[in-house]
Amino acid sequence: MKASKVRELTLAVLTYTALAAFGQQCPGTRAKALGTASEVRTLEGRLVFHDSIRKWFELKLDQPQCGQTSIELMRINADWTPVEVLRGCRVRSHGTIDFSPTGYYSLDTYQAVEQIDPVGECARQSPFPDYSKSKPDRSVREYRVEMRVDYEPGDHPIVFHVSHTGKELQPWQAYASYMLTGGFVLYGYCGKGFVVDEVFGTPEANPSHFTERGSPDDWAAFNPESAAASGNKELKLGYTCVRRF
Repeated sequence: MKASKVRELTLAVLTYTALAAFGQQCPGTRAKALGTASEVRTLEGRLVFHDSIRKWFELKLDQPQCGQTSIELMRINADWTPVEVLRGCRVRSHGTIDFSPTGYYSLDTYQAVEQIDPVGECARQSPFPDYSKSKPDRSVREYRVEMRVDYEPGDHPIVFHVSHTGKELQPWQAYASYMLTGGFVLYGYCGKGFVVDEVFGTPEANPSHFTERGSPDDWAAFNPESAAASGNKELKLGYTCVRRF
């Protein structure tokens, strides 16, 4: 083998070894099913919390990285508190970057944040309230959940009202929750020990049951995309819940 070919082969092996050992600066192409994530990167920018139907964190980058001016921040199986308290601040985040795998993400790329720190002066915010241990009042046998959904572009959180015989139940998070799927179907859930009874609301959003009414696997289902396509983006949706046990 010629010396030039040996040098080329040696260089190729060294390059491959370096990439394998240290990762790649940016994600690979979307066509790759596996191994697209970058090496651990350090990013700087302003941290913005989007209080919308799907709540998420955006890092507005000081300088474009991997062709992006903004990257979604994710905490994979980790506490969100270190991110929550820095919302509105300039931050430095560390983690791998990859393409968003599903429609549950809000941007094309995200960083799996392993560490995040403030840069410069930062007025730390309080962590978001934790309602994970909140439960419905034992005396309540049934209640009504009403949701106001503003489906216009921008940050518009869903406004919940939960009531029993005209009395507001608090916190509403003990009685209701929701999920916006990657396909933009909105599901409403009852509190622990309750099942969905009636589903109602803006007709263009197709209020319906996910499965059989009264089943523990049933949810209230709505299609806000369908309503928006018909020109209706101010939605009034709801469902009732009855105690199962």
